[in-house]
Amino acid sequence: MNSKLMSATLISLSLLASSISALAQKKPETISTLPKLVLTKLKVNEGEVYDVKGKATFTLTAANSDDSVAGTITYTLPEDARQKIAQITGKPLSVIPTSITQKDVVADFQKATACPVVHLEFAAMTTEVAGAQLYFNRFVLDINETQPTANNEQKELVQLFCVWTRQINNGRARRGVIATINRILNGEEQ
Repeated sequence: MNSKLMSATLISLSLLASSISALAQKKPETISTLPKLVLTKLKVNEGEVYDVKGKATFTLTAANSDDSVAGTITYTLPEDARQKIAQITGKPLSVIPTSITQKDVVADFQKATACPVVHLEFAAMTTEVAGAQLYFNRFVLDINETQPTANNEQKELVQLFCVWTRQINNGRARRGVIATINRILNGEEQ
């Protein structure tokens, strides 16, 4: 009987320890650019193009060893663009989203970028909005060294970006800073 009680106690303690360990793990952190006005083009008819002035934000999900970053773009559509898309597609305005997201977007650091503002360059891309095509030319979004809403972990990420760009600009190895950024993004212990 004592062995059963001892065994049950050990199992309970083991489960409690693993639960505490799971709770103690850091949660994944994110960092985003501040919203910025980005001009896109909406193809209306053959040859006719409508300019869209929406706001884009990039949320980082990974730092890559080729000195690029991956993440998700969120593009907020202004009301006039939503109405134009509804007109073009023949769909009701209620089914036209106020913002679109595109995952797995890759950005490169702009040449010689450095803190206090790190510039991320995005290649031209196309995305679909309720059946209409929205065309992005090359554009730039920024990570500011003093992000106004950043918590401590996000501030640490911004500082790591500053270190990363300095290492790029000075031709130094950067594998360690990239690994650290990815650990923070994934919530892994350092």
